[in-house]
Amino acid sequence: MEILKSKSVFFSPARKTGEIVSHFVSYLGYDAEKYNITSYKKRDTSVEFSSNDLAVFAYPVYGGRVPEIMVKQLDKMKADNTPAVIIAVYGNRAYEDALLEMQNLAKEKGFIVIGAAAFIANHSIMTEVAVNRPDEKDKEKIKDFAAAVKEKIKNIEDIKNIEQLQLPGDYPYRKYNGIPLKPTGDSKCTACGACVQNCPVNAILAENPRKTDKTKCITCMGCAAICPQDARHLNKILHFLSEIPFKKKYGARKEPETFV
Repeated sequence: MEILKSKSVFFSPARKTGEIVSHFVSYLGYDAEKYNITSYKKRDTSVEFSSNDLAVFAYPVYGGRVPEIMVKQLDKMKADNTPAVIIAVYGNRAYEDALLEMQNLAKEKGFIVIGAAAFIANHSIMTEVAVNRPDEKDKEKIKDFAAAVKEKIKNIEDIKNIEQLQLPGDYPYRKYNGIPLKPTGDSKCTACGACVQNCPVNAILAENPRKTDKTKCITCMGCAAICPQDARHLNKILHFLSEIPFKKKYGARKEPETFV
């Protein structure tokens, strides 16, 4: 089959998912459109996909699941038996049901998933885990994945006859209720507004950006990732006590997994 354009829809509060998507799309080599839905102001983004587009959906894994924001965003996508690639990005712990769930969601919306991958990035909360990932070895895996996807596309005669990928995961999906730790600003905050603009759930108000609405916050850590003053943190004592056992259990390097 012929692909005229790739259209990527991605949620990337800590910016690593967006980085991985950029590498993948560049290795594909098609004309590309990118839709970053991270900011709550982008929540009305709707995209129409033809049968000659390649849809790319990428998202961080939260508790082994697809983020609710990404799930809701799929309701605004229109497909026409469109081939799709799904990319889950996780912090070296596990991605559990995040690929299977996304494949099922995409199928419901008229997409046909022809490739899936789980890539590793520096953990957004336990930042001493998977430091400097994705690294050069990861980028080679992304490049190999893009090549495999292109080869599969070249050999597709009728997309409707493609066998569904057998992806890891279980149904019913595991439950995820978030985590109690929420980032707030400290005395280094200059009220520049970067965190306000980057927050995907509008949990930080411009009038007082040091505070966080804990009823809205999803602990995506996008505010900490974008803060130029390094002024936003979780409770330092609780974070320290949590990170020690986490690093001990999940610190060993894991490698990307791809399915084509």
